[in-house]
Amino acid sequence: MKINLRIVFFRLKACGAGFALFVFVMALSSVSALYAQNGTGVGGAVRAETVGSPEKMTVKGVVVDKETGETMIGVSIRVLGTDVITVTDIDGAYSLTLPKGRYKVVFTYIGYEKLERELDASHTESFKKVVMAPASKTMNEVVVTGIYQRKKESFTGSAATFEGPELKKIGVQNVLQSLKTLDPSFKIADNIQFGSDPNRMPDIEIRGKSSIMGLKEEYGTDPNQPLFILDGFETDLQTVSDLNMNRVASVTILKDAASTAIYGSKAANGVVVIETVKPEKGRLRLSYKGDFSLTKADLTDYNLMNANEKIKFEELAGLYTDLTNDPLNQLRLDNLRNERLKEVARGVDTYWLSEPLRTGFVQKHNVYADGGEEKIRYGLGLTYGNTEGVMKESSRQTLSGNLDLIYRTGKFQFSNKLTIDYLETSDPVVSFSEYALANPYYRKYNADGGVDKYLYVPENDDEAPVPNPLWNARLNNYDRGDEFGFTNNFIAEWFATTDLRARAKFGVTKTTATAETRLSPLHTDFDSMSDTEKGSYEHSTTAVTKYEGDLSVTYGKLFREVHMLNLVGGFNFSNTESTRNGYKAIGFTEDQFGAPSFANGYPDGGKPSYSESTTRAASFYLNGGYAYDNRYLLDVNYRRDGASMFGSSHRFHDTWSVGIGWNIHKEKFMSGTDLFQLLKLRASVGNPGNQNFSAYQAFTTYQFNGWMTNVFGAGVLISALGNPDLQWQNTLNYTVGTDIAMFDNRLNVTVDVFRKITDPLLAVITTPGSVGVKSVAMNAGQQNTNGLEATLRVSPIHNLEKGIQWTVSLNARTYKSKYAHIGNSLSALNKAGQASVTGTTRYYDGGSPTAIWAVRSVDTRKMSFMLA
Repeated sequence: MKINLRIVFFRLKACGAGFALFVFVMALSSVSALYAQNGTGVGGAVRAETVGSPEKMTVKGVVVDKETGETMIGVSIRVLGTDVITVTDIDGAYSLTLPKGRYKVVFTYIGYEKLERELDASHTESFKKVVMAPASKTMNEVVVTGIYQRKKESFTGSAATFEGPELKKIGVQNVLQSLKTLDPSFKIADNIQFGSDPNRMPDIEIRGKSSIMGLKEEYGTDPNQPLFILDGFETDLQTVSDLNMNRVASVTILKDAASTAIYGSKAANGVVVIETVKPEKGRLRLSYKGDFSLTKADLTDYNLMNANEKIKFEELAGLYTDLTNDPLNQLRLDNLRNERLKEVARGVDTYWLSEPLRTGFVQKHNVYADGGEEKIRYGLGLTYGNTEGVMKESSRQTLSGNLDLIYRTGKFQFSNKLTIDYLETSDPVVSFSEYALANPYYRKYNADGGVDKYLYVPENDDEAPVPNPLWNARLNNYDRGDEFGFTNNFIAEWFATTDLRARAKFGVTKTTATAETRLSPLHTDFDSMSDTEKGSYEHSTTAVTKYEGDLSVTYGKLFREVHMLNLVGGFNFSNTESTRNGYKAIGFTEDQFGAPSFANGYPDGGKPSYSESTTRAASFYLNGGYAYDNRYLLDVNYRRDGASMFGSSHRFHDTWSVGIGWNIHKEKFMSGTDLFQLLKLRASVGNPGNQNFSAYQAFTTYQFNGWMTNVFGAGVLISALGNPDLQWQNTLNYTVGTDIAMFDNRLNVTVDVFRKITDPLLAVITTPGSVGVKSVAMNAGQQNTNGLEATLRVSPIHNLEKGIQWTVSLNARTYKSKYAHIGNSLSALNKAGQASVTGTTRYYDGGSPTAIWAVRSVDTRKMSFMLA
């Protein structure tokens, strides 16, 4: 169970132009008409006039935003006591035709204060230009799914939304680190192998794991990683990790089956939806934002022995005792111990851990220019980031440029986002563990102040010399890489009517990455090799091309003021192609000659490598939502998917979900109290799937047998055994929760209880040697996860009029997972783990996926007593 306590003191201000743009895009979804009864509105400016026969009057006008002056789409306008309901068009204009009389007109839109005005034939001037003000709290009242937007009050799913400024108040490292603190479901696993290496992507989980661990190491993909959506398009973890937080407008975490339903076949691990800042209308504006921070290694958990304690431990362990009764060898061991004791007496007590570390400096800069007119808007940004890792020689530099365009004409809107990225990485060749393994009774430097190649050279050949990590670190070694790529996302929208909208999306991403690793011929790893084999150079190039398309139709309608209906249907397709080639060269004559042209040749039997992979997916989806009087809520979803990663017998898969909700605070028996601003009970069930697996895990693949040819030419050998019956991994997800807001939103409580059953699991089974391949992908067993999450937010100071709020948050979570129906199908993996030093996972019925199997360290005083 993890509990995070967070205290944040910040100043709220009205939505501002940035958020108005967000609401503008939200309005484009045409769903706003569904929430006219409880939504809030936006504004715009237009002429209004009163015309018509003596029996009728017609009022025309526009609605504009108070802060930006922008005309807004989809503002709901309702005339109380009548059946007259309309919404503003793409120009923010509206028209009302009514019998002459006195009426009350209500303007509403999500994220804005509700506005009521009296109307009669002699008072129409105020309707020519209706100005609406943003509500004090906005983004967290709206759920953004990346395909449509819904008001949280009318949504049955479990979701949490955070604005960009709120994320930055937690930290400026990246979006992921802030989410870890803000939401109990979002977890970043501690990396015990690579620590805080800025070039290692973290392991992310939402509500625990849903797949067997180890597939990431087997195939290079993490089946426990959530799905990331950036501005409506799928993206990867690296893009999200490198995203400058000054570009982020909001982040929404979708957790249960009802909220992730629209991505059902890919959403078993949850969905993270990120919306970036959009350009604003007006004169050209130029802004700059910079963030700076320092990082320092925390070594308090490393309770290592000092030099004297280490020698005593070695004595007790028998290191200085000859087991063969050889008096000469015993004399040698005694002399060795005495020499080390003399060093300790001279004051030698080397602390090696601090040697490769430094205080890292992190800097991030963002420059953004935007502007435009009513029909067209533009935004141009440039972002630079440089992260120095706490390990010397580790760094990550990013340079990114983005161009955003939005064009509106008639009933159509077109938007395009172009992003160009460049990345440089560097890592130390000598790992931190090599310093941790160096004994404290060794000196770093010799008597002349130089660095010796070895810390200890034995007198006989039975022992290996101990390398000096400082020697290897000072050689001409490097481990570096770079990546260049671009992403272009295009969206076209057609507002057919105020209730019907069609949208087409198409995105292309292409990246090319190179990696180089060089070890000097003077490195201690090559001491036992000949001169023609000393030193190595490795180079690899990886190219990835991905395109994604989506066509959807959205319909939203409010019937008789109490029946809200919305439907979203669409088709989605994606294709990812990647190629990788590389080679290794060995044999360098000098340390300073690091270019591969100085190498003597390839390793014995070595040759260049090449691989390629292609994954394809297509799906049809239908999402429907209904609300009666905004009290009783229902969401349903169905999705039919096809993907190339699974067996030919199970190429297509169906996912579904159902969510229900009850807004108790909307009931008549609650109308007499202002205690609750939100009191909702909700429940959902569904079976989201998982496509984050290797491209060819279900295929039998071959490699050419180039070293043995026959009259028919080159032959082939089986490289991997396919499984045409490999099924999709499915997770049945049950969730029951409540959302509570009390005392004018001073107190907010969210509690979720959930159960996830993944059946069947997808695992890599080790095969007998007689099969000819090492492993095969199969379905084996299931995994059950039960959990509870809770969030409590209290605002002791809640003065929204002055824009001041002080919030105290408490997050809590508890999960319990176990395997079932596995039997001995994963026994080979257990044996391999037991034989490996780093194998810390065991698979058996009733076992926990998060349990760590390792040897606990023993206190030296207890060890002394045991040996005595």
